[in-house]
Amino acid sequence: MSTELRTRKKVRAFARQAHLASLNNETLLVAPETAGLLATYLQETLAVAEDQAWFWSKAWQAAERESENDLSAEWYQAFDTMEDLLDDLGWPQ
Repeated sequence: MSTELRTRKKVRAFARQAHLASLNNETLLVAPETAGLLATYLQETLAVAEDQAWFWSKAWQAAERESENDLSAEWYQAFDTMEDLLDDLGWPQ
C-alpha cells in the first residue's frame, strides 16, 4: 500500500472519530503525530499553485459565476469563425 493511500486512510479514520466525538459533544484529543499528519495532508490537499491563485480570488470567482449564469440564460452569440467574431466587433478599425 502506498504512503499516500495509508495517509488518506488515517485521515478518514480521524475524520470519523472527530465526527463521532462531535455528535456526542465530546472533546477529541489529537496526538502530536496525528496533528502533524493532518497538517501535512491539508497543506498538500489545499495548496494552490502561486501562478493559479488569481483564479481563486473573490473577483475572479464572481466573474466566473456571472459567465456561467450568462451561458445558462443563453446570453451569448456564437460565431462560426474568428473572422466573423472580429467583424462583429468592428476589428480591425
